[in-house]
Amino acid sequence: MLYGELKQYRALITFDSLTQAMAAEKVFKKLDCPYALIPTPRTLRSGCNNALCFPHERKEIIDDLIDEMVVFTGVYEANNDGFAPLKW
Repeated sequence: MLYGELKQYRALITFDSLTQAMAAEKVFKKLDCPYALIPTPRTLRSGCNNALCFPHERKEIIDDLIDEMVVFTGVYEANNDGFAPLKW
């Protein structure tokens, strides 16, 4: 399921804690943005074992997470070689 979700969504956010991942979920739900809570890929491990993936075309939601004071450690785009920092 992990790779299927990443192929569908392509953007991934990592967090320093489960509390922050859950806070991000609330923002995604409030803005009606599809997402999937997945295990953080090993190459991107941070303080939290959970990450959120979401549609790349909805990357503006990062600004909403910042406005809601959600702390995240990284935002990435899944590609054929693994993950690259997401630019916007």
